[in-house]
Amino acid sequence: MITNSIKTNSIRPVIDPLETVLLIFLLLFFLIIRVLFLIYAGPLPDEAYYWLWSRNVASSYFDHPPLAAWVQAFILNLSGNKYFAIRALPIFSLGFVLIILIVWQQHISKRTQYNESLKSVVLFLAFPIYAVFFCISFPDFLLITLLFASSFFLFLYFDTDNNHIKRLSYWYFAVFLFSLALLTKYNAILFGTGVFAYILYKKNDITGPSYGHIIASIVIVFIMQTPVIFWNLSNEFASFSFHLYERLDNTNEFPFILKNAFGFLLGVLLAFSPVFLFNLKSNIFYKNYSTNRKKFVAMSKFVLFSSLVFCLFLCSFTNVLYYWLTPAMVLLTPFLIEIIRSKILQYLHIFYGILISVTLLINVSLYPISAFFGDVDRETAILFGWEKIVEVVANEKKASGIEKVVFSDYRLGSLYIFYSGDFEVDVIMQERGTQFDIWREDDNSFGKRTLIVTDNDFPLGKKISSNFEKIEFVRDIKISLGSKLIKKYQVFLGTNT
Repeated sequence: MITNSIKTNSIRPVIDPLETVLLIFLLLFFLIIRVLFLIYAGPLPDEAYYWLWSRNVASSYFDHPPLAAWVQAFILNLSGNKYFAIRALPIFSLGFVLIILIVWQQHISKRTQYNESLKSVVLFLAFPIYAVFFCISFPDFLLITLLFASSFFLFLYFDTDNNHIKRLSYWYFAVFLFSLALLTKYNAILFGTGVFAYILYKKNDITGPSYGHIIASIVIVFIMQTPVIFWNLSNEFASFSFHLYERLDNTNEFPFILKNAFGFLLGVLLAFSPVFLFNLKSNIFYKNYSTNRKKFVAMSKFVLFSSLVFCLFLCSFTNVLYYWLTPAMVLLTPFLIEIIRSKILQYLHIFYGILISVTLLINVSLYPISAFFGDVDRETAILFGWEKIVEVVANEKKASGIEKVVFSDYRLGSLYIFYSGDFEVDVIMQERGTQFDIWREDDNSFGKRTLIVTDNDFPLGKKISSNFEKIEFVRDIKISLGSKLIKKYQVFLGTNT
């Protein structure tokens, strides 16, 4: 028995006191990065967009389900500070996830291992996709939090043998939390369908829930999506139509599909840590696990593989974003310390995460990284210069007696509203719909004089120009940092007699 115990524990990482000091230093470094981000980083375009949602509470929204906007609306009721509203929730959610991670880690170890928990936390904070999403107020932070909690209850379900009632309670907690995740973002479906498919396929082998409980679980999931279904029924299935039809194209040629797939895989490689991904193929880390734990890990790998295959299939029809795969990664995250067993690789993963975090902080708050190599990428460029843009637009509105401003991109319109506080703004995008189309009344009139703001990426299109009898160029707005031109916008005046 002593020999077996030594063998079992020998695969656990050993952390000496000096390494503990280093890990504490690294933990503080990650926390300092987040504090600096809170202080110096303005909202990203989509953060401003979702902030607008939380000011207009509805049963759902055009781009995503409503839960993240509902939670942010609750925070706005507690504090009118818009910066607090978009930054508080990711930080709070991160703390909740880290608590679950520590409890989960100690449950796996069957004993309290503070040093191992510390390393798990640092490895988690260094995971690039989490470093990003737990700094910014996208729905993804809530998606990850809910799926992480759901995964923990699934683990307890697998790890519990002799108590049927407790096992079922863990199952239904997992189902309920997954339902909330799906009410946060649609790509949670990759997690749910992967888990359900595996459990149905391996039902007898893993002594899974009965078919009655499986059906009851599916019913719970559908009932929880009632707000989304109701919203789509009330808005001509706008959200379902956008995701299942408008953004898909079955006429794409092979070079386009290959480019999509390559871009997606490269994004996955960079965002989910090359060190982590290259170590996933190893089964060494769970060779001494119980049979039930091995089944949980096998299910986690199945969910990841099936989700990856599905995303690659989608590359034939649309531009698949790397972070759509995030739900499939959550199940394996608590095993970071054991998947990446080599200390050299662990610290390579950590310093890779530090590089990503520091780069993100510099890029969005101080100076665009791409400016050192040529033109600034649009997603970064539009973060800068909003004080000047707001001032110029206000002056033009005053000079021409204009109340209404229209933007050609929801990102620009959302950022302008956030910085200016002017809610009499509309957005008309040429190639796709947005939540602004839902807010716009059918009998909306742009009046006799409207200011139009565009850029080279989203120029003046027919959808905007068709609303006016005459459109005149007014001026450019040039945004520079030092001697570097970061971004140029065009201002037009649309008139009707």
